[in-house]
Amino acid sequence: MHQIHETLSPGAIIRDRYLVIDLLGTGGFSAVYLVQDQEREDSIFALKEVVATQKQARERFTFECTVLERLVHPALPQVHNVFDNEEHDRLYMLMDYVEGPNLETLRHIQPEKRFSLPVITAILAPIVDAIEYLHQQYPPIIHRDIKPSNIIVPIVGEKTILVDFGIAKEYDTQGTTSAVRHCSPGYGAPEHYTTGTNTRTDIYGLGATLYTLLTGVIPPDAIERMTEMSNDNPDGRRYSSRTSLKRSTQ
Repeated sequence: MHQIHETLSPGAIIRDRYLVIDLLGTGGFSAVYLVQDQEREDSIFALKEVVATQKQARERFTFECTVLERLVHPALPQVHNVFDNEEHDRLYMLMDYVEGPNLETLRHIQPEKRFSLPVITAILAPIVDAIEYLHQQYPPIIHRDIKPSNIIVPIVGEKTILVDFGIAKEYDTQGTTSAVRHCSPGYGAPEHYTTGTNTRTDIYGLGATLYTLLTGVIPPDAIERMTEMSNDNPDGRRYSSRTSLKRSTQ
């Protein structure tokens, strides 16, 4: 994929239909716009634009759209349309616009950058339910990037929304899914760096999110802790009991 160097300005028209109102955010290879569907009165959506020149990138984006189109859950965004612009290597996904800040933004304006346990419990309850819903699909769907910045707190409505399925995968129980390049530091599980991701990956990300929201500190990255453990045990031995471990250090 190529990075987006230029974004569309307000007033631009996409596919002779969608009027750009504002730029909501950008990533290395994507941008999200607030748009109005000119064929539907009072219809405001979020439109994700991805630059994808390679087949693999197109397939990944298409998968994201396919996943979201078939999911129906109050804590997951709804996709309405998917289309492309092959001439300019652009792919688009039209989805519900959820107005509101993400948890990472909200965390930074809290005292000590953290929330109380009762508040966190209420905030994360819909997300826990959404993750369970994803894992109950056949085959299970792994989000693989659970973190505060991917959880939106809507201005309208009470339930938080889990967003950004850009690196989601259907879990193949006969194999593994590697995601080393896409791992979010502090929230990526150890298997991101080793055997490949599975449903436990999302549980780890959820736990790391809970830790951050409670303490105000992002947990150490899994690869750092794995390296420290390796340095503490350079010969790679696995101890059968606490006693044998203690004996080896004496």
